[in-house]
Amino acid sequence: MKKLVVVADDFGLTRSVNAGIVKAYTQGLVTEISFMVLSAESDNAVELIKQHALKRVGIHTMLLPWTKNQRPKRQNYVDLFRNSTFEQIEKLARKELIRFEEIVGQKPTHICPQWGLHGNLKLLNFIIKYAVKNNIPVRLPLSNLEVDEIPDQNYAAEIMMRREKVKTTNYLFSHILGSDSVKIKDDFLHDLSRVKDGESAEILLHPGFLDLDLLKHSSLRYERARDMSIAQDKDFRTKIETLGFEIVDYSKI
Repeated sequence: MKKLVVVADDFGLTRSVNAGIVKAYTQGLVTEISFMVLSAESDNAVELIKQHALKRVGIHTMLLPWTKNQRPKRQNYVDLFRNSTFEQIEKLARKELIRFEEIVGQKPTHICPQWGLHGNLKLLNFIIKYAVKNNIPVRLPLSNLEVDEIPDQNYAAEIMMRREKVKTTNYLFSHILGSDSVKIKDDFLHDLSRVKDGESAEILLHPGFLDLDLLKHSSLRYERARDMSIAQDKDFRTKIETLGFEIVDYSKI
């Protein structure tokens, strides 16, 4: 049997994204929620976790806060890694993990590193040690050593994770850009057709409803509406199951 984990990213970003993720989790395909504890609507996210008794909540590590007036961009991470010592960066990561445990009341069910965290191997080593000690799965980097046509931008990170026996999937599939849900679903099904019996995969989604805050501060807008549609598509679920997948959370891989 093949196993598929479906993760919704960016919980805590805006209230509309939070509401969309809750619906995608409670009524749709999503089996894990990735929580940005340093984001603008993290308090609202915590309220929803308690209100809906959401159990499968992991951390979307950011290091830098995302406020309503400013969001970190890729260059901010480049500057952070360039101008900070490893000890300073590790302190930020540790503080973020502690905050997650304090406000959620449990350890994360998985860890999804934001930009740069897979690429900073010293920091990744800290994440790996924390994950292995607590038996927490970590998302693969956006690369795949087994697929020739995909550039292996983070191959060293994946090798480290495999070597240290970090709990993770065999594959990570993500189609972030594009508003054509039919094409994206076909692309996901093509990706999943490569997974062999006994292997596991993760599909990364960004479901959410639109609101003014999202339109102002996120580059992903209509893609979130697209992923809401995908997460609630019963025919898409059936096609995934027809390929021999059991749709599970990270505890089952």
